[in-house]
Amino acid sequence: MIREQLKPADFDVIDRLIPLSTVILNRQRVLFVNGRFKEVFGFDHQELNRIGPQTLVHQGFEKGFFQLIDDALAGRSYNEQGEICLKARAQSHFWVEYKVRLVSYEGEDYLLVHLLDINEKKKTQNHLSKLVQLRESMLEVSQHIVRGEGLNQLYSVILRSVIKAIGHACMGTVMLREGDYVRSVAQIGFDEESLRNFKLPIKELFLYKAVGKDLNHVAKVDDLKVFGDYFKIDTISGKDTYIRSTISAPIYINHQFFGAINVDSTEIGAFDDDDIKLMSFIKSNVEIAISNQLLYEEKAFLSRYDHLTSLYNRHYFEEIFEHIVERAARYNERFNLVVFDLNDLKRTNDDYGHIAGDALLKYFSESCRNLIRKSDILARYGGDEFVGIFYNCSQEKLRRRIDGHLKSLYDTPLHHKGRDIVCSYSYGISEFGSDGMDLGELFKIADDRMYQNKIRYKLGFDFIEAYESGKAPNFSSLDLTKLD
Repeated sequence: MIREQLKPADFDVIDRLIPLSTVILNRQRVLFVNGRFKEVFGFDHQELNRIGPQTLVHQGFEKGFFQLIDDALAGRSYNEQGEICLKARAQSHFWVEYKVRLVSYEGEDYLLVHLLDINEKKKTQNHLSKLVQLRESMLEVSQHIVRGEGLNQLYSVILRSVIKAIGHACMGTVMLREGDYVRSVAQIGFDEESLRNFKLPIKELFLYKAVGKDLNHVAKVDDLKVFGDYFKIDTISGKDTYIRSTISAPIYINHQFFGAINVDSTEIGAFDDDDIKLMSFIKSNVEIAISNQLLYEEKAFLSRYDHLTSLYNRHYFEEIFEHIVERAARYNERFNLVVFDLNDLKRTNDDYGHIAGDALLKYFSESCRNLIRKSDILARYGGDEFVGIFYNCSQEKLRRRIDGHLKSLYDTPLHHKGRDIVCSYSYGISEFGSDGMDLGELFKIADDRMYQNKIRYKLGFDFIEAYESGKAPNFSSLDLTKLD
């Protein structure tokens, strides 16, 4: 392949007459740069040789550019024209269009490279591309809320969307506040196990270090070495690496610091002012998205749960009971339905006030954590009445469980405003199949049995001891209207 032979006088011509930034180099050294190159990039050929020619090329383009040099000098085919991202002294991303040809000087081969500044053009293209990507990403976030897939999934969707929109990012996290700490709820690029129980003091956040107590600003840190050393992490590939630059946006919900979105890079100066604008836009949209999701989940919670006890409400219990019966019939399952009715709630309300009565209801529901297994279900059916579904347990074993729970309540009364209030209840059990096949039948039988136990309680009768000794009284002639 023919190489143009350069003479010393040619350098002066290139310097005075070529309006484009021009550099002559090979893999080992930079032979020459013209005045326009020094003006645009801020380096002369001596400094480039001292720091290494590779420092001129942006990290993502090093391999390709030096492969081009090797191919050209070895006489293999190569692209004489293309686009590349370089690093000027003033900025880490400087886009140029290059055109190269082979030259020789004093018996050594080089590439003569003309560089046309297309930086603004590329910035505009990248900006438009990011806006399109951002619009699609925010649409994905909105669709997630409509589908009602939950907050945990939403955080992952948000993070994935942010990293798509900010192309220089290679990893990121969504961190949520827990008191004076934040914990990771979504991550990309990190080893998941290393962040499973990861908690960080808020004051250790890059965001806090960059902007201080007022966290309501997007922060860009070009070189994290300003905070000490680089942050070492375990990546998804299993290799240790270092976060060298970051951009972070706070999340505020109801005017309170809720958490932060962090997008990181292993390169210094990976993010620009355009990314700050994008993150500010993302911050506003994410805050709206999370607020909407929280509102949606609050409404969904209220439609299913009792607001006082946080147990299922009657409407939702009756809704899921249909599915319980269908499953039991299909798989020949057996379960017990239990009706619970708190004793003396009216007296508690009359003597100590309704706040004490509400406290007693909550105390009962919280205590049932020791009674209910994962497969069981408990709902507040109305007022002081509760209903439960218990699987994989005979009635006799279930009675022993419930009686043990009753005894624990007697032993540990509710302490409310200086008073000890005993929480007790009466209960009745019915069995699916032998006592009925639908909710109406099962509930009536369990409710009748509960009421018989309520009578015994009102009479001060220790029914457990009496029945064990075979001395149960006859209640058939009792005037039940006199009992509350």
